[in-house]
Amino acid sequence: MKRRGFFKHVMLLSLFTVFCYSYWKMSWKASLLPSLADWKSHLVFTPRSIIASKDIYEVDMFLYAFKVAPLITSLCFLSLFAIILILIQFVKKQLVHVSESKVTSS
Repeated sequence: MKRRGFFKHVMLLSLFTVFCYSYWKMSWKASLLPSLADWKSHLVFTPRSIIASKDIYEVDMFLYAFKVAPLITSLCFLSLFAIILILIQFVKKQLVHVSESKVTSS
């Protein structure tokens, strides 16, 4: 039984490492959008009436990162989704355990 908890923690730690690296790499790719000469052609949600490239919405930067590096971006979102699922499972298990124990105080 202890092994299962150990492997879950190792899996969670490795998923967190993958998420951090892929998020860093995706953010790096996304930050290259304002430095492009044709940055206005890559906008989806940001109004085209803006003048400065520093006013680009974050969602457009991440869409650009997905366009440039889809594997890293997909890996980032999938690892985040897996981390959230594992944490939800852990919290559900703890809540079931607390409700079954029915500790009474005197």
